[in-house]
Amino acid sequence: MSTPLPPPGPEPRAAAPQHSAARLAALLEQPPPTAEQTRVIEAPLAPMLVVAGAGSGKTETMASRVVWLIANGIVEPRQVLGLTFTRKAAHELGERISARLSTLASALRGEGLPLPAGLERGGDDLVGQRPVVHTYNGFALDLVREHALAVGIDPELTMMSTSASWQLAHEIIEGWDDSLDLEASPATLTAALLSLTSSLADHLATPAQLAEHLEQIRSHLSGIPLQVEGRRRTTPKAVASVLGALESRLALIPLLERFAQIRTEASALDFADQVSLAARVAREVPAAGALARRMHKVVLLDEFQDTSVAQLQMLTDLFGPGHAACAVGDPQQAIYGWRGASAASLAGFATAFATPEQPVLECSLSTSWRNDEAVLSVANRLAAPLRRADAGLTIPELQARPGAGEGACEIVEASDERAEARAIGQWILARRAEGPQDEPPASAAVLVRARRQIPALVEGLEELGLSAEVVGLGGLLHRPEVADVRAVLECAHDPGRGDALMRLLTGPRFRLGARDLAVLGRWRDRMGSRLRRESDTPGGQDEVESVSLVDAVDDLPPVDWTDPSGRSLSAPGRERLLQIQQILREMRRLLPLPLPDLVTAATRLLEVDLTLLQTEPGSRALADLEAFRDHAASFDRTARRGGLGAYLDLLEISEDEEAGLSVTAAPETAHDPAAVTIVTMHSAKGLEWDLVAVAGLTEGTVPSYDLRRAKTDEAGRVRVPGDGWLGKLASASVPTALRGDADTLPELAWAEADTQVDAEGLIEEFRFAQGEESLREDRRLMYVAVTRARRRLLLTSAAWRSGLTSARPRSRYLTEVGDLVPERFRIVQEVPEQNPLESERAQAQWPPAPGEQEQARARAAELLAQVAAQEQSEPADPQLAELVRRTVADLEQQAAPPLVHSPPRLSASQVVHQAKDPQAAAIDLLRPLPRRPSPAAARGTAFHAWLESRYDSATLLDLEDLVDLEDPEAGEGSEMDHRSLREAFNASEWAQRSPLAVEQPVHTRVGEIAVRGVIDAVFADPEGTDGSEGVLIVDWKTGRVPAAAQLRERALQLSLYRLAWHESTGLPLARIRTAFHFVAEGVTHEVRRHPSRETIAQRLAGR
Repeated sequence: MSTPLPPPGPEPRAAAPQHSAARLAALLEQPPPTAEQTRVIEAPLAPMLVVAGAGSGKTETMASRVVWLIANGIVEPRQVLGLTFTRKAAHELGERISARLSTLASALRGEGLPLPAGLERGGDDLVGQRPVVHTYNGFALDLVREHALAVGIDPELTMMSTSASWQLAHEIIEGWDDSLDLEASPATLTAALLSLTSSLADHLATPAQLAEHLEQIRSHLSGIPLQVEGRRRTTPKAVASVLGALESRLALIPLLERFAQIRTEASALDFADQVSLAARVAREVPAAGALARRMHKVVLLDEFQDTSVAQLQMLTDLFGPGHAACAVGDPQQAIYGWRGASAASLAGFATAFATPEQPVLECSLSTSWRNDEAVLSVANRLAAPLRRADAGLTIPELQARPGAGEGACEIVEASDERAEARAIGQWILARRAEGPQDEPPASAAVLVRARRQIPALVEGLEELGLSAEVVGLGGLLHRPEVADVRAVLECAHDPGRGDALMRLLTGPRFRLGARDLAVLGRWRDRMGSRLRRESDTPGGQDEVESVSLVDAVDDLPPVDWTDPSGRSLSAPGRERLLQIQQILREMRRLLPLPLPDLVTAATRLLEVDLTLLQTEPGSRALADLEAFRDHAASFDRTARRGGLGAYLDLLEISEDEEAGLSVTAAPETAHDPAAVTIVTMHSAKGLEWDLVAVAGLTEGTVPSYDLRRAKTDEAGRVRVPGDGWLGKLASASVPTALRGDADTLPELAWAEADTQVDAEGLIEEFRFAQGEESLREDRRLMYVAVTRARRRLLLTSAAWRSGLTSARPRSRYLTEVGDLVPERFRIVQEVPEQNPLESERAQAQWPPAPGEQEQARARAAELLAQVAAQEQSEPADPQLAELVRRTVADLEQQAAPPLVHSPPRLSASQVVHQAKDPQAAAIDLLRPLPRRPSPAAARGTAFHAWLESRYDSATLLDLEDLVDLEDPEAGEGSEMDHRSLREAFNASEWAQRSPLAVEQPVHTRVGEIAVRGVIDAVFADPEGTDGSEGVLIVDWKTGRVPAAAQLRERALQLSLYRLAWHESTGLPLARIRTAFHFVAEGVTHEVRRHPSRETIAQRLAGR
């Protein structure tokens, strides 16, 4: 239903456009658009589909089209609606359009030309005349709230955070009274409940429809005979597997209904509800569509390949065929099918928005402004089968930009994952060494398919002196110091977690020997035997089985106890077990505390922080612990109520990359220019680096499938199986028949089976067809991965990984692009017959072995004493002696642990504390004490949660901001209630203004410290400090207006936000104002004096 866009020419308008795309670019001092960009920019006001390849400048082109439409008087700024997926992308698009329009107004005024409609009213300010840019979900939420009564919904809706959704689902699973006959952990069942809820919403289906369809399949497959003739007596394995998957999903139907019922009764929406309810509004309320079409004459739809069926349906019902909607996307980057996106969205748009008289115009952007030539060659080779498969859409090859560099692609086929990690590290070091030494090092990243690849990569990079920053919670959990803290939390929460205790017992902190472990195991058996004898109830055997190693540690044997072989605990072993016993008992006592305090307590009791300060001051490990605590704080803050069990189950499911849970929000990485980012391929989309290594390219990993189930057909083609909607329970989704894009996906033809043997063959065909679909998605993922590289690309494989019993062959993708890589850029290592990693330890150890440091220091002291006793004499080489003296001095300074340690990363509020009292702040960061619940904190949390719902932004409130910066004397009696706070805000000037950004995460660097923070709101400011348009950063405060001295201290936080906004947007500091708004008292206090970055650094250093 799409046709190529004809060459630019006169359009059938009443008047020809006054400004061409090229003229506007000249006015705005921008590079002239390419022919492809011009076609998009100057297209008529009609439905349009833009296939935009990776790095092809789609955001710039979309902004230029909006400017062209406004400059030529075709639409006014406020009539433009832009939708994208993330708040960051929405903010960037809105800022770019607003900046262009402001510059255009100035340029036209300078040439004495009339301003188009919408610009002349606000001049450069454009207040009230800005294009509306939302996230898809934010737009959906606004639509639901505006028309809630028309569909019988309470308009006072509250948004559930992802943490709150997880906790509610977890509570339903844990508290289910009826028998839930499923062999799955609470974590898996919680993930399944959320996954199915989301999948139903994405495809506008209900639990009742799901139950009916699943029951139809189950009844048919279980009711047909095994076979018409023959001796087969048992159900085929494939059929039994499908029946099991159906039973598990049917068992979840009552829980799905209960989950939906609770949300409805509470007028609460989770992330999945927003679009499904918005689609209902669009379908059932004609006035909603009429209003949307009148308000938004032009609609820009970004990253459309990632939209779901529900989102397409909502937009179709709202705007309808023929409306001037422009969908921009790349079918070759459709990689989010596992979280509800439909790969058929772009083709679906072309059908949905066409009319019999007016097909959707199709055009493309194929010039890559990011990748050098060698990288593009690899990307195009990998994407060639995708271009052929996406029938109905014209997908051109990516072309190099004018003046693109030659670039290079290299291949390393390593013998094992450790050799692979070393090769990647050496490659990064070598490529950086080729660059100018007076410039920052080239940015670098390692992309992985699965999180299990991360530990070996981190270890290999750090051995070569490279700093590795892992993006995402799953990678964080593999860090040894974080794993130990988590193990303490597991043991304290659940005495049955002997596996977690074993990590502590055998790990680097306690190192319990095999003999003591055996004795402890015998003691556990003894405890069980004693319980069996003492129990005279039928359940006695169950009690015996419930005795765990944790119980045995909590009740250690008497000193004189020996096991049947005469062995007893050694003295050192007993001492270490007593330490663990004390740690776990103290942790159980502290369990009522908030989650972040529990993480702090476990860290302190294990002395992980002190050990790292002594052995690795300033190391990444300390930042990892801080990030883990931040994640716990985020969960605790946004969940319905604190719950260690729910959080630990979340961590369990977060280790599995394929679970695809959005609740596992990734911690932000610090802006360390020398660090190597390690990130999954999915999370890398939208990012780019100078150097990119794509690791783990073996069959079974990339592409991802079970090698044991693959088959070779008669033609020699390897057929790969896939499970589709019958796959893992944790990522359960609706059957193909219930999907809105069912006609584009494989379906299980269960109704055609007359016998179970027939069904077995049909199931096998479905699995192999699903496998082909999975291979297409993996190919798209590879395309995304390689196009992240600007200049140099490294593709690597590892034949052996820990736990493998047979070496894995290299990925088909390496074979496909092999001829594009010169021999001098290829390294193929010999692969041993046996796994060389089999006997090696899987986890790194964060503390050094006991005594190693002491022995080294003693030896060094002895040598120094010997030198000091020698007679003084002139050095034979004075220059060498001076070099040695300086080196020794540097080493001594590094070796001496500081009195306090300032971590490499601080929140903005922590910086305020640090500047006020560096010593106290550092001690508090090192050994923070649990704080009692604060009414001010509760008030601030509730208010920010309300603003989150009002502005559709994730709550990222800084806990320290609540505890340290709110009114310390405010008690319950003096607090305004939450309703009064909301009323006070609605009565303020800020309620009537539309922010440019809300809850905006920002980063900056002050000296050696990376500062992170979240700006509450940024508003357009027509009166910047230099008289031109700028922005005003506002921080909401719910306490009283403090004394002048306290205000001056707190102003440092806004100074940091001002610096960070300047760095991220390029807006001059003179055009950035800042203010606190004290909501309860309706007072706005502008901060007019800001210290420089150097002054702040000196204050942090105590100078």
